[in-house]
Amino acid sequence: MHMTFHQLKIFETVAEHLNISTAARKICISQPSITKQLRLLERECGLKLYVRCGQGIRVTVEGRLLQIAAKPVIKQMEELQRNFANSVAEKRAKTLIVGSTPSPAAFFLSAVLKSFVKLHPGVHPTLRTALPEHMEEMVLNGDIEIALTTVPPEHPEIIAEPIHHEGIVAVVSAKHPLASKGRLNDAELAKAPFVMTEGARIAREVEKLGFKLNVVMWCESVEIKKESVQAGLGVGLFYRGSAEAGLQEGYFKLIEIPRLREIKITCFAIYRKGMDLSVNRQDLLHLLRQWSKNR
Repeated sequence: MHMTFHQLKIFETVAEHLNISTAARKICISQPSITKQLRLLERECGLKLYVRCGQGIRVTVEGRLLQIAAKPVIKQMEELQRNFANSVAEKRAKTLIVGSTPSPAAFFLSAVLKSFVKLHPGVHPTLRTALPEHMEEMVLNGDIEIALTTVPPEHPEIIAEPIHHEGIVAVVSAKHPLASKGRLNDAELAKAPFVMTEGARIAREVEKLGFKLNVVMWCESVEIKKESVQAGLGVGLFYRGSAEAGLQEGYFKLIEIPRLREIKITCFAIYRKGMDLSVNRQDLLHLLRQWSKNR
């Protein structure tokens, strides 16, 4: 057992007011707890620091010496706590750690973060990407303040707010032989080469519809899939927003696939329950909601 700052603070308050009941109200600690901590402090010092006197206490000579010696230590510790808290608050005001599963990060989060930086030029967001199960873990651990995911979390400590609903489109390179088809029937669909993202939500949703795709290449990221489709390796399935630039610039062509329009995937903003909504996080949530309304 060693003398603690908590014990010194309690003793200083008791010595100042010469009354345990008054000290208990002052520092919001029960009288039995104060008495226990004072007893432990006396045992550590090997000295009698106070004696009971009527309704209050009297500080002994040894206790007064300890009080005098402890004052600058207590003041220094309080300044350290205050300065540290201010430093943390200042750093939090200048940072925002955002997480995202690959698809939202690829097709709309960057545009929202661009608007956020314009609104807060002094804030420097950090974007971390991961698969949905890892994103949930990062939110729970406090590694990120807010995240976007296409898989609603199951953990009761996470709040999930639906932000956006996105459809799926099939595209090929404008130079691919299938570009002139425009539409694939069931027989053509079974033979067409597909480029897919491994473990992604789109692949799981397509599987639920009973599609048996001829996958010629699995990619680790949306960006690699885009490059592979543009290079002519096969058909790619993307969120509409993710393929929009390629369609507008003409290097992607739409391919209609029956039943594909049945897929609508919801993107959720998630954050830990009970966390204070910082100004930065509130503003980012607002921008995410506005982006969805304007789509």
